[in-house]
Amino acid sequence: MKNDFYRDKVVVVTGGSSGIGLALAKQFAQQHARLILIARDEEKLQAAKIIAEKNGAASVFPISIDITDNAAVIATIKKIAEQFEKIDVVINCAGIMTCGRFKDQPVKNLERCLLTNYLGAVYISKAAWPWLKKSEGQLSFVSSVAGYMGLIGHSSYAPSKFAIVGLAECLRMEAKDDNIRVSVIYPPDTDTPMLRYERKHTLPESTALSKSIKEKSPDKVAEIYLKGLQQNKFEIYCDIDSRAVRLLKNNFPGLVFSVTQRIIRKARKKAG
Repeated sequence: MKNDFYRDKVVVVTGGSSGIGLALAKQFAQQHARLILIARDEEKLQAAKIIAEKNGAASVFPISIDITDNAAVIATIKKIAEQFEKIDVVINCAGIMTCGRFKDQPVKNLERCLLTNYLGAVYISKAAWPWLKKSEGQLSFVSSVAGYMGLIGHSSYAPSKFAIVGLAECLRMEAKDDNIRVSVIYPPDTDTPMLRYERKHTLPESTALSKSIKEKSPDKVAEIYLKGLQQNKFEIYCDIDSRAVRLLKNNFPGLVFSVTQRIIRKARKKAG
């Protein structure tokens, strides 16, 4: 991986105040990029700014907005473009999760996940598109293994990540005409605030299904992510297990469903 690939590039990272977004910001900082970190929590953003600066960022600008507010997104991207006169990279990393059975979750949970995880990325990408075209830049999306593997208890989160994959595939084709490079990453379970929330609130069956998953650190995911971006990969996988799950799901969906159902039955039997 080239250590100065993104030197002085203007890089926008949503969800840049924690988790994978913050870890990725550190990676870009080490290559002396000019970082714009977007998130809602002002306090966490200021802490992320200090971390990025310590890691060598050419400059760091934290911006607190709600990416589900399209008007605020348009105004923010316009402000960034005017200040820096370009945008080279956009990383759509912001995301939320709710857990529980579909029949038990309030509709607002399903709406919130779709608004933040999917439409937030739509708003950012659409506003930044003209500038990415001008710079022949990169547009990237953070999906999840849950973006191609729907599981019990994830009916609010997984569909929003499936939608991100569909969007990335559409934009990959359209972006060719504008010389924009599009990519999507599929992180497995990663040690982030979202995973800690999931483990506290998820269904027992979901816990049983994830027992064999090897948890990644955000820094490792970010390292793999940056390498994939430099290599212009469209799909970025973090380990061989995630890739294997994708292949099995695509080629043997019945077998995958049978295996997951067996694990669910055992978990329920054990719980009594």
